[in-house]
Amino acid sequence: MKKVILLAASLSAMMTLGQASLDPGTKNDIQKIFPTTPETYSMFKAGDFPVDYRTGKLNVSVPLYEIKTRYGVTIPISLTYNTGGIKVDETSGVAGLGWSLSVPNSISVEMHGKDDLENGVWFPQQPGDYATGDLNTFPPDVFYKMTSIKEGVMDSQPDIYHYNLPTVSGSFIKDATGNFRTIPYEDVKISYVDNKFIIIDSKGVIYTLSEGNSTNTISTGSFGESYTSSFILEKIKFPNNEEVSFRYGKKMSYSNITYSFTDIYIPIEQNIADCANSRKSQHVTTNNMYMDDLLTEIIHNDEKLTFSYANTIQGVQGRKDLDGAASGTYALNEIVGTYKDRVIKKMALEHSYFETDGGDQPYKNFRLKLNKVKNLLDNTEYSFEYDESGKPFLGSFSQDIWGYYNGQSNYGLIPNMQYYNRNYTQGGNRNVYPAYSQAYVLKKVQYPTKGSSSFTYENNNVWQTLIVPQEETTPKSNVIGVLNTGGASTENTSSEFYLNENTNVPGEKITYLVDWINSCANNMPGNPGSIQNSNGYGYLEEKGPTGGWNIVAQFQNDAQGPILEAPNSHNPAYKKRLRVMLQSNDPEAGCSVSFSVSMRRVYKTTVNQNAIVGGLRIKSINDFDGQTNYTKRTFEYNKPGNLSTQSSGRIASPLEFLKTHYSVTKPFGSTQQIMCSNYALSADQAVNSSLSGRDVVSYEYVTEHTLGKGKKMYQFSAIGDNLDITVPDMGWNPYQFLNRNVLNEKSYSETGALLQEKSYEYENILLKNPLSSDHIPNSPYSLALSTSFAFFELNSQTFSKINNFYVVESGKWLLNKATHKTYLNNTLTSETNNTYSISDINKPVNLVKTETRSFDGSAAEATFQYATDQNNTDMISANMLGIPIQTEGTENGKVIAKNKTVYAKNLATNNMILPVATQKFDKDNPASAKNTVDYNQYDVYGNVLQYTTKGSTPTAIIYGYNNSLPIAKIEGITYEKAMSLAADIIAKSNEDTDAGKEGLLMKALDDYRNQAAFVNSSVTTYTYDPLIGVTSVTPPTGLREFYKYDTAGRLQSVVDVNNNILKELKYNYKN
Repeated sequence: MKKVILLAASLSAMMTLGQASLDPGTKNDIQKIFPTTPETYSMFKAGDFPVDYRTGKLNVSVPLYEIKTRYGVTIPISLTYNTGGIKVDETSGVAGLGWSLSVPNSISVEMHGKDDLENGVWFPQQPGDYATGDLNTFPPDVFYKMTSIKEGVMDSQPDIYHYNLPTVSGSFIKDATGNFRTIPYEDVKISYVDNKFIIIDSKGVIYTLSEGNSTNTISTGSFGESYTSSFILEKIKFPNNEEVSFRYGKKMSYSNITYSFTDIYIPIEQNIADCANSRKSQHVTTNNMYMDDLLTEIIHNDEKLTFSYANTIQGVQGRKDLDGAASGTYALNEIVGTYKDRVIKKMALEHSYFETDGGDQPYKNFRLKLNKVKNLLDNTEYSFEYDESGKPFLGSFSQDIWGYYNGQSNYGLIPNMQYYNRNYTQGGNRNVYPAYSQAYVLKKVQYPTKGSSSFTYENNNVWQTLIVPQEETTPKSNVIGVLNTGGASTENTSSEFYLNENTNVPGEKITYLVDWINSCANNMPGNPGSIQNSNGYGYLEEKGPTGGWNIVAQFQNDAQGPILEAPNSHNPAYKKRLRVMLQSNDPEAGCSVSFSVSMRRVYKTTVNQNAIVGGLRIKSINDFDGQTNYTKRTFEYNKPGNLSTQSSGRIASPLEFLKTHYSVTKPFGSTQQIMCSNYALSADQAVNSSLSGRDVVSYEYVTEHTLGKGKKMYQFSAIGDNLDITVPDMGWNPYQFLNRNVLNEKSYSETGALLQEKSYEYENILLKNPLSSDHIPNSPYSLALSTSFAFFELNSQTFSKINNFYVVESGKWLLNKATHKTYLNNTLTSETNNTYSISDINKPVNLVKTETRSFDGSAAEATFQYATDQNNTDMISANMLGIPIQTEGTENGKVIAKNKTVYAKNLATNNMILPVATQKFDKDNPASAKNTVDYNQYDVYGNVLQYTTKGSTPTAIIYGYNNSLPIAKIEGITYEKAMSLAADIIAKSNEDTDAGKEGLLMKALDDYRNQAAFVNSSVTTYTYDPLIGVTSVTPPTGLREFYKYDTAGRLQSVVDVNNNILKELKYNYKN
């Protein structure tokens, strides 16, 4: 990280950070935050978090369906709920508040600046070079790019695309050459053609995604902006020509209103400077209009999954919680799985509303609530309970600085507190109040078995640091001056006092605050003869060693805020006084002034205690199995050992309310404009629905206690930074590429004895970052530099400033070493070391060797080779780079197994890249290989029709159920001969939709196996309940076994022809 820091330092030396613009093309007077649609936000929020000890969050999941492909990829469909808390501004998606229909089928777009797919991009590596002087002085190419950014047709900030697909997930950016670079690095191909993304994973699976959800925003005093907030999966194509299609046959249109507040002010010491009139306060209203494409069908051969949406809830048409046409808003109502139009799964969602009051529009008083998920085929259900003790209306300002409910009556969103050079009081109390933080959160899940899981939450915390500083104020002195009508001048002074307080407490600060109120006309100070009307001004004075009074600070315009900091900005040993002077040249002009000074002590740390911050973490889970057994798990997030009272949490996402700001103004009486450097306090509700800043806290240590069974402690990297929202420009890089993997797991007995330990060592590989055209040479972590420019017209010239810049980082965290120890006899159980292909920037990063040392001293090694190692050009061109095609295993240095799968593309494979042979190498002569299996023939669906073992014995496979499942395996005969006799069994399998027709199929299969042609062959036959499982297997012996399933589609038992149980299974629900 040192090189990145040096880069940032060099950039900051060349530029001044800030925010502002007078040019409408950039629309970044205070940088705009782009909200995503509520449906995109709900998918992203839940979909990106598995059970995550590091953040204290769980995903509660209700499984709905699984699509299983012949290629071996499973596509899960479920409802998921993330337990991190519900934000005040969070709008319900189609599943209900906090819930998401979880399907790995999208790219969520985190937009910055402009839409990178619709505009040119340029990410300068030294942006400070272009933040000095008039744009017209730059070289033509730079002038063109900077002007394009100014006019809003080129972007200098990379958008972040978050992709979530069945076999691969992560993020990526588009570099300046139009190539897409992944975060973390993955061996995937990404292209964008005709408004569609094509993503090919490292096993050759092809995903096609088209434009999905969109957002259109119109803000006060600006033009509207529209952009695509997600791309949705249209089709998956597997290397065996198998396809899964997704259809989106319903659109939902709705809108909401968000507010942003900005207060631009100047430092107190510039109160009478030329920039004084550049102050302004602005309140912007934004109308966000959303269009969601709702998933209605997933089709896989004869299998179809249909999603239905209700337009009427509780007898009222339209979603009451959305501002949209009644006929065009929906809630997910039903999921139906069918095979050849036969229903095999049917799930229904039951909704109502959370109801409250106080919203200025009716829809703000409702939130869609998921009550139950019912299985309509077996009459079982999931039901849910929530915390409804405090229910803020949508858009309420009663929220802490992270956006969670805090129960306070606020009039704005800017936090009331003492900032650098400003005491702000017009906003709101945005402290965290734990009594309100759990509004709307899920408390209990009741399972179909009548078992349940109950959740107890608590607020996140960090050690000692107060994110919202606390303060104490003590008056020091004051004076009032009144100029009555008819008076020419008057002067008053306060009693003398000292400003000599001091502090040595870390994080504590003492400042002296002025409160100066002036009702006079505020003409420039001078002699009464030069005063047009009236003038009032005040002085803070200090008595020097010679006895004279020297002016420390002077005031004319109304001012509130800090003037001095203890102890270095003045001499604490010198006495102080306040003096006011009023003048008038108008006998009718009377006025008054009030002048006071107070001491403020601001402290940012607690003393030996943890500080509460926003968001929720799991405190305990109570599981009940529906019969007699209870399990209780509790979670602790403190450091181990002697620091066990200290939270291990650190703030994981930066928050910024105070930033440097620039503006252009013309001083009174001047013909020339000047550039003013101000401060801007700002807060925007849109941040609560943006895709950045998802984690509030990241924990280094998490301990899970299971009642009666001991505990487990997990250790993670210390991720996060210090956060001081009272100081300008104190945010940090949100695009750091950090290791979020578990580093250590320790298991303890109930008595506290250490039983076993697993540790993991990772290395961040930066090999591929230079492939980005915007990689910064002296910053190995970088893919690009994200820079926000602002532009100004100043005296007929165009100047630029830099709002902020961040390095967008990437890499790949590779597990180098895994160690497993047991402490029953204090021995090392095993140690595994991994080696990867990381020497060639143009080759994929793959695992090439694992070495495992066991407790008995034995050593095992496995090596792997891939398409690039074997120069398989067909596989390379299809991006099938991550499939091991040759493996070798050794024990104690001796080869015990070496195998190879030969892939080819030819007529036998129907021009698909599929295995044509499996080879086994001679253990005594590892260079000599023999084919053990030859795959002789495939159909157009990638099904193996015939294979030959040991070079001579053919095995034929007959597929039924519309070419999807094997119904007969015949050993010792060719496919051509077996197929010539199979017309009847294929036809009857295609018609198998109930028990009666399955009986006809079994009879046909018996007739088939007993034909004379198979007298010297071994025949195994199969029947199925498609999408559920095999229902019977008849081996060559003829002793048929039957497979029984419960109403949930789970294997229940295996029985013989006499219904004797051969195998029985029981299931218990686990959260």
